[in-house]
Amino acid sequence: MAQNYEKMKKKPVGKMIAYGIASVGLYAALLLNQSSITAIFTRGAWYAALPIATAFAISFIHGGFTGYFWSVMGIEATKKSLRTQPEEKRSYDRERPQPQPRLRARV
Repeated sequence: MAQNYEKMKKKPVGKMIAYGIASVGLYAALLLNQSSITAIFTRGAWYAALPIATAFAISFIHGGFTGYFWSVMGIEATKKSLRTQPEEKRSYDRERPQPQPRLRARV
């Protein structure tokens, strides 16, 4: 019975909700202010980096929400196990085929 308590993990419901609210807020701010955002982003020069920074910020927040959502749902990525045995050494002293002689006729 005690072993089951050790294996159980606390689900990150609070983080999921926080990232979800932040994600909805960013999308809402982006969609409700399209004209002013477009005017700022199209000024040129250093303002051209703002769309890239905005995409990274939205992607980070939305990705965090998605990761926590799947953790709360109980779906986790599989963890690769480490190799217990080292790889077998291959011998490189193999017999190499001899090239076949060619007949070359000269006229």
